[in-house]
Amino acid sequence: MNALEKAQVEGQRLQGAIDAEYRGARRDNTWGRTQPQIVERWRIALRAWLTATEAALAADQAALGRFRAAPPAASPQPGESPDWVEIRNALAGKLTVLGALLEGRTPAGASSPPAPPPRSVWRKP
Repeated sequence: MNALEKAQVEGQRLQGAIDAEYRGARRDNTWGRTQPQIVERWRIALRAWLTATEAALAADQAALGRFRAAPPAASPQPGESPDWVEIRNALAGKLTVLGALLEGRTPAGASSPPAPPPRSVWRKP
């Protein structure tokens, strides 16, 4: 697995963790009082992932520029936290561009579907 594939898997794992934590906090009605800590933790994790992914793309300036310019991926739904929407959309947009970059780099004839990310120990079966 090369660095970009690893970055994509890590990004998907981060996206799943963010979604699960947000849904859990909303379901448990703890989002209001824990929001600042959760959002800060997500922002730190997102910055770390972005730094690692940009380092993996450093050799290809065109791809790096495309990755950095990735637009948000979705629009907010009514009632969603603006902080969560901002982080979720930024990550989803970057993952979309990263997926396209990886698809473009796959050698002809070697197109095997990507392996699914490992199941998280935090996710229910």
